[in-house]
Amino acid sequence: MSNIEYSAVNAKGQVVIPADIRERLDIKQGTKVAFVEEEGRLILQPVTDAFIESMRGSLSKRGMPAKLERARDREFA
Repeated sequence: MSNIEYSAVNAKGQVVIPADIRERLDIKQGTKVAFVEEEGRLILQPVTDAFIESMRGSLSKRGMPAKLERARDREFA
């Protein structure tokens, strides 16, 4: 079952994740997140070991996207 909550994007392009969602998904200060665009939707995905494991092999047939190739050695800000 989906839980819908709302937030607004501020002038800097930032959005606040509601506290109850942060708690349920164990999102804390410093937690990395991935933005996945899929079928006209934006999915905010916490980057956890389980998420990384689920992505394993997903790029094997298509190759690594250019953005990831250029950024793979960069540290998240």
